[in-house]
Amino acid sequence: MDKIVTKDNMAAWLRSLREKYEMIGPVKRPDGAPEFRDIDMMPPGIIPGGIEVALDNAAWLMPPKDYLLPPTETLFTYDEKDQAEPLKVPLAGDKPRLLLGLRACDARAIRVLDHVYLDGAFADPYYAARRKGMVMVGNVCDEARWSCFCTSVGEPVEWLKDLDAVITDIGAGFVVTANTPVGESLLDSSYLSDPSDQQMNLKVAAWDKLAAIPKRPFADKLAKDFLAWDDPIWEKYARKCLGCGICSYLCPSCSCFDIQDERVAGQIERFRCRDTCQTCYFTLMPSHNPRPEKKMRMRQRLSHKFKYQPEQFDIIGCTGCGRCVELCPVNLDIRQALAEVTPNE
Repeated sequence: MDKIVTKDNMAAWLRSLREKYEMIGPVKRPDGAPEFRDIDMMPPGIIPGGIEVALDNAAWLMPPKDYLLPPTETLFTYDEKDQAEPLKVPLAGDKPRLLLGLRACDARAIRVLDHVYLDGAFADPYYAARRKGMVMVGNVCDEARWSCFCTSVGEPVEWLKDLDAVITDIGAGFVVTANTPVGESLLDSSYLSDPSDQQMNLKVAAWDKLAAIPKRPFADKLAKDFLAWDDPIWEKYARKCLGCGICSYLCPSCSCFDIQDERVAGQIERFRCRDTCQTCYFTLMPSHNPRPEKKMRMRQRLSHKFKYQPEQFDIIGCTGCGRCVELCPVNLDIRQALAEVTPNE
């Protein structure tokens, strides 16, 4: 199902959706790249004149996973003085949430997170509570960024079909494509109308352009067991890596966390927070460090995404978004590492 919304009507349409949903989207900022924000909580003066949402492929710093996996969250609190209900478990509220402005790579990343947190015998209740009822609306990238390599790790056009609706910029307006019944309900608005054949042709051309992003040289290797355990490349890249973890913290599909207990205001609080395999404390145990050398942690990061997750979930854990390429302080390029690594024979 396809509808067209003019650019003049886009802000009004989004405002109408805000009456039903808590809306999260990539909001433009005058002092930096757009970032995903709660649009309902934007300062007065921004929304009335039009919601400044970045419906293009401009880079934003943090991935949308912050709204499924917060950097830090309380798992439970325990109050020994509360005899009636000492244990309290906070879960997400029931208000529907609409996640707007996802690119194909971010949509795929959420599918990766779903496998990690929802598949298997035990589903994570905190992730599940946020994921339940979440409506996801993406947009088609108009140009490939220099750091992108989504077509080298999958099919971004197919990834877009996992979303409830997809917005395609065709110049004078946007074609909105519904993939699910929930997506169709978003299109039931007087601000949208039926597209013409010419407008549909422009939409198809935009999708074809996304699918035609050139593949990197390593793309053909991804179906093979190519991550050689003793490849000297691990040491080569470890010598350059700072171990800062920015590649993992900004990755839309990295899912590792640590759990800590603290006493806060007389209560015991158990919380979890982001973790990364790039630090020397990752998986550290009192009697043993399974990855004491940086080259081991470098190997873990790539092996997790390109070997272990495909074996476990039949999905590549990297979506080619390019955040780690653009924002690494020492210019480590995962694409180059993948191209250089020696296949296992």
